[in-house]
Amino acid sequence: MDISFYKQIKSWAEEIDGVFMIQDLRVAFNKISSASMYRELKVLEESGDLIRIKRGCYATLDAKLSAISARICPDSYISTGTVLAAHKAIGSIPAHRIQAVKIGSPTSYTCQLGTIEYLSIAPKLFFGFDRKDNGNWTTLEKAYLDACYFYYKRRRFSFNIDVDVDRSLLSHKVIKQYLKKYDRRFSSFYQDNFGERE
Repeated sequence: MDISFYKQIKSWAEEIDGVFMIQDLRVAFNKISSASMYRELKVLEESGDLIRIKRGCYATLDAKLSAISARICPDSYISTGTVLAAHKAIGSIPAHRIQAVKIGSPTSYTCQLGTIEYLSIAPKLFFGFDRKDNGNWTTLEKAYLDACYFYYKRRRFSFNIDVDVDRSLLSHKVIKQYLKKYDRRFSSFYQDNFGERE
């Protein structure tokens, strides 16, 4: 192993949340050939210093799934049970798993750090999130509405949306505002099944 390559990777890890995209590495190591760079990455994989998440994406063992998600798909946000659990609105969710929402086809990635699942949503419903830590995270209310919306679309979760969510933590004023962006069918479904139960 080229020890200088290893040291450079380690020194960058903290700055970029432990997630490396191949295009970043090509720029950083422009003085070595692509073949040499891939050989060094393979050595780091085999030694356990780096994990291959997907083609062109590597991470250190202490990288967070949210940071990996943000690098794989910057135009996505963490939502549903991941955010609800972070706000203690539900109990724990399966460890080493996060759900994110994006526009486009749903997909998922699994590695030894866990699973990142991307759910697909219409462009008009891609809202209600802020930049936080190492990625985009929804508000608590949008995470709850996303869970309800995907439930409406026949998606099932590890928690029961009807009884496991501490709704006292939600701002019903914010939910009412958000609901204006959804179509009438979902709004009616939401009101019939989950609405106004303070």
